[in-house]
Amino acid sequence: MITKIAIAGWPKSNKTLLALTLSNMTGIPFIQNRTMYEWRKIHDLTDSPNPEWKDMYLIASSSFFERAVMESYYEQFISDGASFSELMWMKICWEKQCPEKMQFGRDKTTENLEQVCALHAAQQYDFIIHANSGASPCINDLYMQMYAKYHLPFKVYSTESMEETVNEIKNDLHLPVKHSVESAIYQAKVDLFLKP
Repeated sequence: MITKIAIAGWPKSNKTLLALTLSNMTGIPFIQNRTMYEWRKIHDLTDSPNPEWKDMYLIASSSFFERAVMESYYEQFISDGASFSELMWMKICWEKQCPEKMQFGRDKTTENLEQVCALHAAQQYDFIIHANSGASPCINDLYMQMYAKYHLPFKVYSTESMEETVNEIKNDLHLPVKHSVESAIYQAKVDLFLKP
């Protein structure tokens, strides 16, 4: 039975709404890491519009360890994000900044963190839902390459119509249903609206 689900994808892909909706519908606990903004604030990086590689690495590794510890407390969960979410952000941002300047040491360090994150994902997640909101194809391609490289169980779902997506996921994964899809979406929107 699939009870440990990670919702992956680029920021602004409706991951949180989807995760909350699935949690409300199934009764499986919703868990969430600190946001990228919160990590930048913790590490005093809010004034830097383009963080350096070492700062990105600090955020990615901090977030991974927090998520791994949090997930270890649950026998089942729907996670808003995945153990490699911040790593993907780091890789994509760094490659966009200056791909020609990446050095061997940085590549090796990033590769090591990727292996740790991917191993955790392979051992921890029953399934990864990749939320596709029409982000740049090259960004989604990087995710697809990671899923294939580490044989992670996943499927891409469009998040343009939340009701259709949730119904498709429910049928694909044979999820338990405690509340209707419509009421789960409504409650998720209320939860997001009331979130501080």
